[in-house]
Amino acid sequence: MIIQVIQHDPLLPLGYIQDWANENDYEVKTAKIYEGEPLPVDETFDLLVVLGGRQTAYEIDNYPFVAEEAEWLRKLVDENQSILAICLGAQILSTALGGEVRRMAHMEIGWHTIYEVEEARQHPLLKGLPEEIRLFQHHQDFFSIPERAEKVYYNQNCNNQGFVVNDNILAVQFHPEITPVGIEEFLAKDQIYEPDEEVLVQTEKQIINDEKFEDGREYLYSLMENYKAVIKQPVPEAHEV
Repeated sequence: MIIQVIQHDPLLPLGYIQDWANENDYEVKTAKIYEGEPLPVDETFDLLVVLGGRQTAYEIDNYPFVAEEAEWLRKLVDENQSILAICLGAQILSTALGGEVRRMAHMEIGWHTIYEVEEARQHPLLKGLPEEIRLFQHHQDFFSIPERAEKVYYNQNCNNQGFVVNDNILAVQFHPEITPVGIEEFLAKDQIYEPDEEVLVQTEKQIINDEKFEDGREYLYSLMENYKAVIKQPVPEAHEV
C-alpha cells in the first residue's frame, strides 16, 4: 500500500498513522504544503491522508493553497480515491464538496467525547469502532455536511464531527492520530489559550496527563485496518448509511 500524505503544519505530523504504516511496511509519501511543496497531482497512491493545520479553510487570501487543494480533492472524490481527512483537511474536503466552514462561538481544545450516529454503524470504515470515545480536539472552526456526504460523528460541543462519502472516504474534526510526543511538541510551540471549562479548553496538564492516548491509538489502528479492507474491494458509486 502507498499512503500519500498532505501535511499542512510541521506541528501536526502523521503520528499513529506513521506507526501503523511502519508496522505494516507500507510506503508513505509526504507533500509538505507549509514548505511550499506542490500537491502530488501526478502521483498514484492507495490512500490519501489530509492532515490538520492551524490555518483556516476560508481565509483564501491568507492561505491561497486551499482553493487549489479543494479543487484537487473534488477531482479525487469523483475518481473514487480513498481518503482520510483530519481537522483542517476535513474542512477543506467539506468545501470541496460544496459544504461550508464557519467559526464556532467557542474553542474545543483537549479530550472530548464524540459519538457515532446510529445509522452509520454499518459503514465499512467504521466497522468495529466504538460508538463513543474521547479523542483529542483542537479547533474553533467547523464544517457543514456536504450534500453528497453522510454525517457519522457528533458531540454536544460541535454537532458535526465527521462525515463519510461512499465506502472509502472519512472526514473527522478530531485528531485520532495524535501521540503523547506529538501533543507535547504541539503545546510547547502552539499559541497558549487560557483554560476555561465553559469554552471547553482544558489545561496543559489535563491534556498531557490524560490516559486516552491508547484509546486513540486503538481507534486509529482499527480505522486503518478498515481502510485496508475497503481498498482491496471494488468501490461502489454510493453508500447509504
